[in-house]
Amino acid sequence: MGIVAYYLDVDATQLATLKATPALVWNIHSDPRFAKASMIDNDKDWEILSWLTSPKKRVEKCHEAAWGRARDKDVDQKASREEFKQLVAKSIEELGCPPDTQESDSLLKAIEGRGAANEREPSLNFGLGAARVFRPDEVKLLAVSFAKFDLTALRKQFDRKEMARFEVGGMDWETEPDQVLEQFLVPSFRKINDFYQRAARLNHYVLVVYQ
Repeated sequence: MGIVAYYLDVDATQLATLKATPALVWNIHSDPRFAKASMIDNDKDWEILSWLTSPKKRVEKCHEAAWGRARDKDVDQKASREEFKQLVAKSIEELGCPPDTQESDSLLKAIEGRGAANEREPSLNFGLGAARVFRPDEVKLLAVSFAKFDLTALRKQFDRKEMARFEVGGMDWETEPDQVLEQFLVPSFRKINDFYQRAARLNHYVLVVYQ
């Protein structure tokens, strides 16, 4: 089973209620106290959408692949720390990975819920890390980033051969049909875009939770 990303939008009172009783996260659709809140899931598409929309994510995956190559070369784990670093550096060169120095962009933060420890809520941790909490002012800025994003850029990055090379989302892209882009990935992006637009209009907080 894959890791699923969940997105909730709540007001300040609802957020306080969730902090006091975290298990309510999974029942907000049936709890009248959360009538104006909403929750969606991104199933297991969150890493794929990050890859398609974020240059930072693509660089990270390249470096991750380089580390994997180095590990495969040092299958007996006999390399010293310095020797392993050299193996990684050689793999980075072979793969043509750009330097991994840029900060996370807005869409990467929104889709994956990236943030520092002080931007998370420790009481809302269901085994895969504390929930990322975006304040209403942050949500508005993220909604603008989604609104400005051109889907042409997403479609341009959909290259099954390249995605297979970097094992994006853990899927077998060599056997996936091209139709998966328009039938599943574009609608998935639109769903999370619509979610952030709604949260921004309501002046809500957004929580990103993994399970």
